Amino acid sequence: MLASERHLCERFGVGRSIIREAIKQLEAMSLVELRKGHRPRVVYPTLARLLDSISGASRLLFSGTEGGAHMEQARLFLETSMVRYAAQSATPAQIGKMVAAIEKADGAIEDLPRFRDADVEFHRALAEVPGNPIFIALHDAFVGGLMRARPDPTEIARHNRRSNDEHKGVVQAIIARDAEAAVTILTKHLTRNYAVYVNHVLAPMGGGNQALEV
Repeated sequence: MLASERHLCERFGVGRSIIREAIKQLEAMSLVELRKGHRPRVVYPTLARLLDSISGASRLLFSGTEGGAHMEQARLFLETSMVRYAAQSATPAQIGKMVAAIEKADGAIEDLPRFRDADVEFHRALAEVPGNPIFIALHDAFVGGLMRARPDPTEIARHNRRSNDEHKGVVQAIIARDAEAAVTILTKHLTRNYAVYVNHVLAPMGGGNQALEV
């Protein structure tokens, strides 16, 4: 617990406004926690806290087409490595979490917000397989927001059904311990979904031809 504002002002010889600004900066760095009615509390800077503190700014950085392309490429490198590992090492319980997410998505084919929640859940289950908290924290900080921020596909049910069928193909390859097939299916899945976004950006303005699905 930090000392009172009065004590900090006296110790450092500055006014209250300086102390409050410094505490806000410490909060932004995930080094202190502020709660109404309590003095600021020092917290351990965990990876999840750190990435959460920068995820908002990163969304601005990656909001443009070029920034989104950089994020999609980074995601492709990360997830194809994870799916290769999953094909070698995923346990039945871990595979079961992927299947549960697929079942949720099957029940929400025409409900885009619910489908996207299940889609994020599937890819998070994949990120959990190596047991590395860095992968999970990266997914939570960046990938979930990236997936939910995509524009709506022109044919929601068709797009969602194909996307979930690819999830099923990934899991089937993992169960068969076929790493190459898992990587191939996931690569197609991720690059196709990004192509849908690019086509949306390139679509003519003013109600012309709709963006093409791929």
